[in-house]
Amino acid sequence: MKRRIGFTRFWLSITFAQRCYFLATSMLVLQLLLSIESRLFEAIMFGFALAGIVSETWPRFMVLWNSLPGKALILFIYAIIGNFALASASGLVNSITGVSASALPYSHNFALILMVPSWFFVTTLMALVGGMLLIFVYLFFLLLLKPFGVQRLWHKPGYRFVLSTAVARFVWTLGVALQLGVVAGQVGLLSEFNSESANPLITVEDTTKQQLESNETQLIEKQTEEVSELEKDLTTLLNDAKEKSINYKKTQRQALASFIYEFEADSRSRCAHPEGTRVIELNDYEILQIVQSTEAEDGYIYSVEPCRSAAVGVTITP
Repeated sequence: MKRRIGFTRFWLSITFAQRCYFLATSMLVLQLLLSIESRLFEAIMFGFALAGIVSETWPRFMVLWNSLPGKALILFIYAIIGNFALASASGLVNSITGVSASALPYSHNFALILMVPSWFFVTTLMALVGGMLLIFVYLFFLLLLKPFGVQRLWHKPGYRFVLSTAVARFVWTLGVALQLGVVAGQVGLLSEFNSESANPLITVEDTTKQQLESNETQLIEKQTEEVSELEKDLTTLLNDAKEKSINYKKTQRQALASFIYEFEADSRSRCAHPEGTRVIELNDYEILQIVQSTEAEDGYIYSVEPCRSAAVGVTITP
């Protein structure tokens, strides 16, 4: 009864975020002791950790948003991310059609919509990494000021277990960031970091690729006991994430190519074009001609042709 009363007092004295960290840590200990291998168990565990992180960061985000300098900073960050997303979408349209994305405004917007999930996960991971750095600095100041009797920094007077909560917050922020990265890689949402994409954010040199391929072949050929199970699982995970990213990028390209042909291109135009093709007028003298083809990678062939029209002095015979 005393233990129950003590636990009840402890549970009521901590905040919602601390309860989430406590439950997540307890589930992690149970998983390590009992060797529990369940995706649902892990999802619930990381869900508690994510709920604790969000419950602590959201009020501070709202305080920052309600201030004029904070609102300017947030809008500036969103402007940077939006500029990168627009440039990436423009590169995707250009890699498919071979012309500037400014000639295809609707397709440019659709490409941006297709890239929203990728950029959402990328910005979320960047925010978590930035949060980890801030938490690390916060821990450093806590340890530095503890000999001077300062045990509560930037917290309410009744806040308990400041240092242990900060350590748990740091560990679970790192864990959630890694887990989100793994999930995004398995789904293929990290295609913007793939070196084979239209506008990769991170490019890998050929020499580095050759070294990685040679290392992989050596590992496969040797098959010695020196390679641990963790390294094998990590290699498999990275290869699977790369393959999923390539497939996700192909799906994006096929969806965008179909949108360009079905919605952006015109079946009838003032410029003469072969039957069964569609065109997009680039200017008064040039058109983008699109032809369906099963041999093409994206299912369509794009070519820039001169506009054969009476407006430029060309007589068209029926």
